[in-house]
Amino acid sequence: MGQYSDNFVERLHLVWGPGFMSPGGAEEVAEIVSGLELEGALVLDIGCGTGGPSIALARDMGAYLICIDVEQHLLDRAKELARQEGVGDRIEFKLVEPGPLPFQSETFDAVFSKDALIHMPNKMEIYREILRVLRPGGALAASDWLAGENAITDGSFQEYLTIANLDFIMATAEQIVQVMRDAGFECIRTTDRNAWYAALSTIEVEQIKGPLREQIVSVSDLETYNSWLSVRCALANAAKSGGLRPTHLRGYRPKVLS
Repeated sequence: MGQYSDNFVERLHLVWGPGFMSPGGAEEVAEIVSGLELEGALVLDIGCGTGGPSIALARDMGAYLICIDVEQHLLDRAKELARQEGVGDRIEFKLVEPGPLPFQSETFDAVFSKDALIHMPNKMEIYREILRVLRPGGALAASDWLAGENAITDGSFQEYLTIANLDFIMATAEQIVQVMRDAGFECIRTTDRNAWYAALSTIEVEQIKGPLREQIVSVSDLETYNSWLSVRCALANAAKSGGLRPTHLRGYRPKVLS
């Protein structure tokens, strides 16, 4: 079943809402794509998970989407949620293998990803593939969990990596900008969301300790709850220390490739 078991997904949904496996909901999706005209656009969502961001893009922005993930049970959930939300006819969900994107060059008006690129070990490969499948002038609009410049020496960040038990491959914003530039993107910009999430993560921990406790136990068990609470506290501490830095990424395929 991969990294995201059903009870893990249920816990994430309790904290972040149905279809969302990372923070911020539809409002954060709107921030990521701010300034892009997506009405009628064909958008690729990389690492769509259980579909919340894709549904928001279809429902609120008028986009058509092809959404990919490597875990079938996540796609099954996403497809059902899209049907319930009335946008199933605007979204296609596809199971893919890790590696090159299974699409022809210059297929998409935009590429979107919410907090999934962290799982990609070869950053240059995925950014080159994103550039390839974008139409000339098309945009990448994404968010990702990045590492702060202090990550190597930050005890809170290192503690989080130790206990989180997820396959995360993190880079700094400076490193990602260089990778995007080398891949061929132009007009690259990053928006640091650390302050926003450092505050939000504190609220999340309090919700997990209080109002959400019994619901989380009910979809897992007490041992899992206690272990996960430790992970969430470590994540909040890593955000507060600056070692973990959620970041928005934006870049464009040149209209004429050099």
